[in-house]
Amino acid sequence: DSDGEAEMEEEPLCHLPLTPTEGSETDSDSMKDFIAEEEEDDNANTEDEKSENQPQQKELNTSYSELLAHYVPHCKIKISDDSIYGTRRKKYAQDMLLSLHYLDDRFIQPRLENLISRSRWKDRYKERVDCYPYVRIILKNPENISCEACELNRYCKFNVLLSGKLYNSRTLEADDFMSDDKQVLKVGMVCANRTRVYHNLKHFKYKLYVDCSSITKLDGVGDEPVKDTVERLFNQLDNSGWIRKRYNDLEDYMNDADIFQEEK
Repeated sequence: DSDGEAEMEEEPLCHLPLTPTEGSETDSDSMKDFIAEEEEDDNANTEDEKSENQPQQKELNTSYSELLAHYVPHCKIKISDDSIYGTRRKKYAQDMLLSLHYLDDRFIQPRLENLISRSRWKDRYKERVDCYPYVRIILKNPENISCEACELNRYCKFNVLLSGKLYNSRTLEADDFMSDDKQVLKVGMVCANRTRVYHNLKHFKYKLYVDCSSITKLDGVGDEPVKDTVERLFNQLDNSGWIRKRYNDLEDYMNDADIFQEEK
């Protein structure tokens, strides 16, 4: 498979930021642990006017970065003690789910919708990209054929290889009853690039969850209280630069989505 083939640089696994969460056992405090609060000051209106043309960047530097700081603890608590989510006995767990979905709804989903609205992708192709958590985009020998993403006649020289088990985008649980399927689709250059940008954002949460799951399982967790495990592992990742690296990667993914060009 070596003649005339090359693989586009594959983006790293999903990724994130700064300080660990200080847990609270009370319902009144739990929301503070997992939902970033908006700061109020006398200059609020002035700041809003200054940032009117850059609302996404302002959010990224404030509530977004704080929210991301709670994402890894969410993953680790979910992995360490699944019963928290199964029974929903603690409002604490519901607050974490709320912060997790807020991340998606406020920052990721609007960018995904924008990428789709500016493309000519067919629903069938989008559904496939949505379903499979892993992608490889491989440069192949070019063919003048119908692109399998937009179904327009294109100079297609990329194979999009989609793979992995389907998973629930809200719970992040993989569907173990489905086989580890693969699909290969021939696309043009613009659709290949859009696929990379879209896929990085679409499956960000799941890949981060998989990363955290691997780290937690390697650690062993043991009989240590869940909150202690979360804080200890988070501090280790933060001090090693793991958190910052993933936060930077996510910033790159969002920037790629914001500047992606219209379909020609």
